[in-house]
Amino acid sequence: MSYKYIVMDMDDTLLTSDNEISEVTLSYLKEKQKEGFKVILASGRPTAGMMKHADLLDLKNYGGYVVSYNGAFVIDATNNEVVFKQTISKEDALEIIDFCREQNFFYLTYLDDKIVHDRSHEYMNIESELTGLPMERFEDLKTVIKEDVPKMMGVDYEENIAKINQELDGKFNEQISSTISKPYFLEFMDQKVSKGKTLKKLLDTLGSDFSEVIAFGDSLNDYDMLENAGIGVAMGNANDTIKNIADVVTDDHNHDGIVTALEKLLIKEK
Repeated sequence: MSYKYIVMDMDDTLLTSDNEISEVTLSYLKEKQKEGFKVILASGRPTAGMMKHADLLDLKNYGGYVVSYNGAFVIDATNNEVVFKQTISKEDALEIIDFCREQNFFYLTYLDDKIVHDRSHEYMNIESELTGLPMERFEDLKTVIKEDVPKMMGVDYEENIAKINQELDGKFNEQISSTISKPYFLEFMDQKVSKGKTLKKLLDTLGSDFSEVIAFGDSLNDYDMLENAGIGVAMGNANDTIKNIADVVTDDHNHDGIVTALEKLLIKEK
């Protein structure tokens, strides 16, 4: 099998605990791109919170792609044009807000490259710290949402998020699906959106398929991406569900697990 695409989640996969790409991994991925591999970043992060790392990897010059908001947007890094988008309607966003209020969750969405919210929580700043996007608080988030949004997110303590995630079982309503990206993040997207679903659409437009993909991830929102990839690789720090469906388990994100796996896999291919 000949692999063409290296697809990677970002947080706790490509990025270390310091929210950076290690020098070893950065250098290796640039070399792989010089050899002809295409790199695709696939994250729950907003687009603006991914572009710094896309630039570091030089995706623009190597023809890479950015899959953001868990698959709601696909950006062609060569020209920053939107290839695909599938947003949440205003009506569904307001329904999600009501649900999060019932659960006493902190909740947020994204407008004009800002994280917008109307509450406080111990974990409220985590998304801003991870993505580098500023936060803006409003009196009532419902009055701010005038049109579709890329995704919504509920934030709370791990045990509460796990309980509600189990109850929802991936489905909020007929239009909206749900998943966990970090143990304290419950994410809501259009039901036609996931990393796996969106990557399939992108690969179809490129005349390729999942058999040519090596994909890396660590969390539940990586599930269908790893399950469908030619080779799905779980990071050493991944949760057990992801490790169980992966073809390979590699070192963790703080020890260049992506490089460890690719060196073995690509030598084996040769």
